[in-house]
Amino acid sequence: MKKIIAFFMLALITSCVSQDTQIKVLIVDGVNNHNWVATTKATKATLLQTGKFTVDVSTSPGKKASKEEWAKWNPDFSKYEVVVSNFNDGGKTLWSKATQKSFESFVNNGGGFVPVHAADNSSSDWLNYNKMIAVGGWGGRKAGKSGFLLRDQDGSWNKCCEKEGKSGGHGPQRDFLVKHDKPNHPIVAGLPTEWMHAKDELYHSLRGPAENVEVIASSLSKNGSKVREPMILVVKFGKGTICHLPMGHANGKSLQCVGFQTILARSTEFAARGEVTIAAPANFPGKDKAVIVEPSKLLWK
Repeated sequence: MKKIIAFFMLALITSCVSQDTQIKVLIVDGVNNHNWVATTKATKATLLQTGKFTVDVSTSPGKKASKEEWAKWNPDFSKYEVVVSNFNDGGKTLWSKATQKSFESFVNNGGGFVPVHAADNSSSDWLNYNKMIAVGGWGGRKAGKSGFLLRDQDGSWNKCCEKEGKSGGHGPQRDFLVKHDKPNHPIVAGLPTEWMHAKDELYHSLRGPAENVEVIASSLSKNGSKVREPMILVVKFGKGTICHLPMGHANGKSLQCVGFQTILARSTEFAARGEVTIAAPANFPGKDKAVIVEPSKLLWK
């Protein structure tokens, strides 16, 4: 009997320790011009499959909800280490002032933030949100009004083109090569420095404050700007860390890309804790061909 009790006590202690070391993630969704239901499902599955995260979802009231309904939606961000955004209001901020302030405080005080794909189309009228994402597209963003583009100039990413060109664009969905500009950064360290990402929208001409930002990886926009565009950006806002991922369109292929799933998981860990302990799956892609695996079936090392 004593052995049985000891066994269950050990199992309980192990479970508690495991839960305490897992990273608490909140996914925010409910409004998006993309399929946010499918994206949240895939994102949650990817993160859970690593064994490194616990994941909650806060679904907002919806674009047609009243101001009163939006005022009642105020997630307790302080319960989490990192927020992943699968949310795009189209440019005009729907979050209440209180929720905006709560989120700004969360990130400013050290919380992590991972805006994915169309999340960088959101809230063009919210200054601090645009500082968090560094650059964004569409949603009323315009040259001469919404800040700078990031351009690779001889291997160094710099602001440019404040009053020239548009804000936001992409060519036809296609596989495209991702190249690591900072191969020693924790998010990409140990991975192939070039890898093929599965069929996705390659965003180009994103603009914004472009402050406190480091470009970790980029891809060539063959059908848009004709120059390299940021694909992984790390931004500092106060004490918080933001990992902005313009990849990840809800078409199935991009969200099932082993390369993207790896970057999503490692970026979420880095935004939360400033380090990366997640090893890449054995079938991480090379530069010749993308690798597709459903998130729930991906085998992590």
